[in-house]
Amino acid sequence: MVEDMVGIVKQNPEILVFLSLAAGYAIGKIKVKGFGLGTTASVLIAAMAFGQISIEVPGILKSISFALFAFCIGYQVGPQFFGALRKEGLNYLWISLVVAVAGLITAVFLGKLLHFDQGTTAGLFAGSMTQSAVIGTAQGAVEHLNIADTDKALLNGNIAIAYAITYIFGTVGVIFLFKILPGMMRINLKDEAGKLEKAMGGSSDMSKNPELFSWSKQVEIRAYKATNDMAVGKTVSDVERLFAPARIAINRIKRDDDVLDTTQDMVVNPGDVLVTTGKHVGLVNAQDYIGHEIDVSTIVDLIGESLDVCVLNPQISGRSLDELAYFPGAHGVFLRKITRQGSELPILGGTVINKCDIMQIVGEKSDVERVAKVIGYAERPTAATDLIMVGAGCVLGTLLGLFVLPVAGVPITLGSAGGVLFAGLIFGWLRSQRPTFGQIPEGGQWILNDLGLNLFIACIGLASGKQALHALQTTGLSVFLAGVMLAIVPIIAGLLFGRYLLKMNPVLLLGSLTGARVIPAALNTLQEDSKSNTPVLGFAAPFAFANVFLTVMGSVIINLM
Repeated sequence: MVEDMVGIVKQNPEILVFLSLAAGYAIGKIKVKGFGLGTTASVLIAAMAFGQISIEVPGILKSISFALFAFCIGYQVGPQFFGALRKEGLNYLWISLVVAVAGLITAVFLGKLLHFDQGTTAGLFAGSMTQSAVIGTAQGAVEHLNIADTDKALLNGNIAIAYAITYIFGTVGVIFLFKILPGMMRINLKDEAGKLEKAMGGSSDMSKNPELFSWSKQVEIRAYKATNDMAVGKTVSDVERLFAPARIAINRIKRDDDVLDTTQDMVVNPGDVLVTTGKHVGLVNAQDYIGHEIDVSTIVDLIGESLDVCVLNPQISGRSLDELAYFPGAHGVFLRKITRQGSELPILGGTVINKCDIMQIVGEKSDVERVAKVIGYAERPTAATDLIMVGAGCVLGTLLGLFVLPVAGVPITLGSAGGVLFAGLIFGWLRSQRPTFGQIPEGGQWILNDLGLNLFIACIGLASGKQALHALQTTGLSVFLAGVMLAIVPIIAGLLFGRYLLKMNPVLLLGSLTGARVIPAALNTLQEDSKSNTPVLGFAAPFAFANVFLTVMGSVIINLM
């Protein structure tokens, strides 16, 4: 019976591929006190276990799945990567370079000291730096080596094994490190975040923070009958100014049996019912200014809309919310959330809006549609992915990866993985310039990114499963200890560089280090400990840079060792 099942699996290797994915995703959901292996490491371990059954996984499956993953990574970080190269992103560029180069030097030093081969050293770097894409570029570089196919297979297997050994500490250990780093720096993270918020306009003093051009996280719709002399006989604009520095919008006026759209010069008559939107703190005194409140549901059904808008307007990009406080045309529209690289930014006066940030705005539909056109491009829900762009990007990237450039006698190549990553960067940037083409919705990005990577990892694990046990017995402990050092040293190097040479704010510095180490879970730790979203401000640009810098290190390590 067992022999029959093994025979079926060998004839149909896709069974073990899908089984590795299912088992890995299931294991990845298991957490102990908030910590878990994560999906990618779990898929690799499951695949190595199933790899004890020798099967042949088609190499083209591995190449295609990693190409889709690499292209999607480049597509996601492309706008931020090129946007952050401007002067305001130079500190983050330097932090990313210092962390990447320190990791490279440490990996090569440990590899030579402990007599690791090229594959083990590259896998050590990939796991300790928690950058799974390194596996792809390293294996691509191995294919260009002038060695026997059996030696290439051994190096490729060692890449995966060293990655599996070091990934756990590279994740869990680094998260713990970021919990103790503030104490090592002798700072109170919560206090420092509070100071930063205050410096950025987080004061509760309304005169210093005039509702961020009528945008707020809490938006209320209320109706008031105009009986007060402060409102009756005045224009809509005059009534709205009564609430300054808080800001409200009068969206509708019910006059007798008619519901009227408002204009700024419309005069309020006695008995008019004013339908208003605004923040609670702004509307709390509305009855004193206008008249008694009535049930808004009996007046009018406002056609509301919530819309995610990608920032493209150069008059908005690069400016703080304070500078945009009275942005023309924003009347009646409210801000619910700002995200950058998927992480939510603090809504403070000093928060600078970058190109391709996503602003979630709400309000009456006509107002939202109008303001969305001013801000940039509305990211409307869709299930369609532009596969023309994905296919063309993967073709161009693969061709780019075929070029080999000799540097000091060392052949340097991006490989297909690095080439496709670069193509993704370009297409992602082009998408930010011309958002009418090349859309990959969030669900599509998840499929390309998550499934592409883990399908590739499953293929790697199944191919290296047989040699994994032997490698664990012979070099497992030394690889793990080397991984601990490699996980820590680049962070300390970046911390010292940012703290004493760049003189960076400690909250932004720590946030930037989590980005330079491409470990969002550590960013979550900083947010929890600081009780603030301010660390996110330092995360996005280094995260974009690091996804490129760390990925190409796989090829560099193979050629340096």
